[in-house]
Amino acid sequence: MASLFNLPPRSTKAGDSLLAKKTSKTSKVDNVGITIKGGDGLLERISNINAMVNKNLGKYIDRYDVIKEENILEKYIDDCIKQGIVSIDTETDSLDPITCTLAGISLYTIGNKAVYIPLHHINYITRAEIENQISDKFITSQMQRLVDNNVKIVMFNAKFDIRVIKNKLNVELIPYWDCYIAARLLNENEPENNLKALHKKYCLKGEGDAFAFDSLFKGIPFTLIPINTGYLYAARDAEITFELFEFQRPFLTKDDPICIERDLTGPAYVFHNIEMPLINIVAEMEDTGIAFDFEFAEKLSKEYNIKLKEAENKFYKLCDDFGEELDKYRERQGAANKLEYPINISSPTQIAIVLYDVLGIEPPDKSKPRATGEEILQKINHPIAKAILEYREIAKLLSTYIDKMPTVVNSKTGRIHASFNQIGANTGRFSSSDPNMQNIPSHNNDIRKMFKATDGYVLLSSDYSAQEPRLTAHMSGDEKMIAAYREGKDLYVEIASIAYNLPYDECKEFREDGTKNPEGKERRNAAKAIVLGVCYGKGVPAIAEDLGVSKKKAQEIYDKVMISFPGLKKFMEDSENMAREKGFVTTVWGRKRRLPNMQLEPYEFSYIDGVPKDFDPLFDEEDEINNDSLEVDENIKRKYINLLNRAYGKKEKEAIKAKARAEGILIKD
Repeated sequence: MASLFNLPPRSTKAGDSLLAKKTSKTSKVDNVGITIKGGDGLLERISNINAMVNKNLGKYIDRYDVIKEENILEKYIDDCIKQGIVSIDTETDSLDPITCTLAGISLYTIGNKAVYIPLHHINYITRAEIENQISDKFITSQMQRLVDNNVKIVMFNAKFDIRVIKNKLNVELIPYWDCYIAARLLNENEPENNLKALHKKYCLKGEGDAFAFDSLFKGIPFTLIPINTGYLYAARDAEITFELFEFQRPFLTKDDPICIERDLTGPAYVFHNIEMPLINIVAEMEDTGIAFDFEFAEKLSKEYNIKLKEAENKFYKLCDDFGEELDKYRERQGAANKLEYPINISSPTQIAIVLYDVLGIEPPDKSKPRATGEEILQKINHPIAKAILEYREIAKLLSTYIDKMPTVVNSKTGRIHASFNQIGANTGRFSSSDPNMQNIPSHNNDIRKMFKATDGYVLLSSDYSAQEPRLTAHMSGDEKMIAAYREGKDLYVEIASIAYNLPYDECKEFREDGTKNPEGKERRNAAKAIVLGVCYGKGVPAIAEDLGVSKKKAQEIYDKVMISFPGLKKFMEDSENMAREKGFVTTVWGRKRRLPNMQLEPYEFSYIDGVPKDFDPLFDEEDEINNDSLEVDENIKRKYINLLNRAYGKKEKEAIKAKARAEGILIKD
């Protein structure tokens, strides 16, 4: 089980299967008038699906069942109530829980076959709903029985199924176990987090077929899949969800010997007391969504398109000032010229030509001599670079927010329903998508005004006050930090006072009489940059860049802060030592962040050609050639490690690595 808890960081997934590639052609309208993604017609696609599913899952035909009669379904629910546990999965015709059609529901409980309950399958030829399916009214009553009898409900990615069943049947299920959330807590570095991959890896021990036929159904709504084919695929999902749950359960049950032995009582606490209760809240957040002001968005679009045109004209006007140089460049290049007229402001190639070839600007980053990204342009002190940045900022606001947001409004509710992943980041942080509501610009109030309160309500904004330093003070136990808070002081001001050796009041943003103190604000911001830099592991060069001071000055301030707050320094060192010793760190509540790379050597050495530069291939004393002679000499390693440890910043380190390469040695950091 070691791989469950100590996997290398996630890697890129291999290419799709050959079958997926064959069916990923452009969309077309098939012979019955249904728009289907994929090159083949609907009849041929479904025929292929039937053949593939029957070939791979046909052996399970007696293991799963379809329930089309109410009395049989009622008896199955009786068994679920008797066992006190059931796994549930839904099949829909889209990924939008609000507007989708619920094709059917799969169930599995102990001592029974996994079953599929068809609800709204359609005849793919006549387009009429197939007869002899369970009615919404009856399935609703049976789902409610599970809730009323407190049956433990096991799911995979429970939030989606909860939302579907709530929106379509008006029953809110409370999940007991979400195998996806459990997997993320047991190993956040897992390369693949889908149900079938996890089941194959942990329940089938990596053997057998993962039954990942999702690509077969791509572009075809599940409502059109014949029931006698679809039930095998759907019912199996409920069964393997339960099997994955049974595998995970001992690891996340706090009093289970396996959980204790694996030191997983912390993640178990987080799972049962934080993550699982949060699922229904997140589902409600997504269903509620947020109101959107179409009128304001339209007005904003007009305003910003005018601004975009003005920014573009400003760029061209500046280019006119260098028209002679631009024309000469075009003449010199002749047929090889890539500089259009007018210049394409959105082309990185053409912008690089203007900046570096025509204007002769020295690249700010020697390792990226032709770069034209935002970070590079910000370092170029030239009006054309500033004009490009201005244009790009407006263009990004238009494409990412102003013109895009109206297109993601839900057609049924007229609201925006973003997706929130409660363990979106490997650290346990939320992430958001479709659209990313956690990334709405704060510096541009216009964008936020597109979102409004529902009529009769108000929007309330709140924020934690200096959350990171407060948590840092608590976790580090630094006495000076804690004392500052107990005395009602602003920690950033206190740190600035120490770093700049000035009275506390001279480092505040506002004076006692309420007037602004620009110098004090600047000192406080510098202290904030240092504290947050320390909290997030920034090095001195990066902090110097944030502060706009020399590396030497940043180092002085940094050292002063570390000396003044010894608890902070010890906390940093203890955290690193814990990661190196155990391969993970923990949060206050016990969540683990596994960092296997921290247990590697700081540097790896190897010969570029596999052998030393002076290696003689004709050397005839073969008995003296062994693996040790092909390893980089320990004295050479020590020499370079000492140089690298004393190096100041990335550039110095790269120069040392380049020197090693010249000697035929590759150093991997």
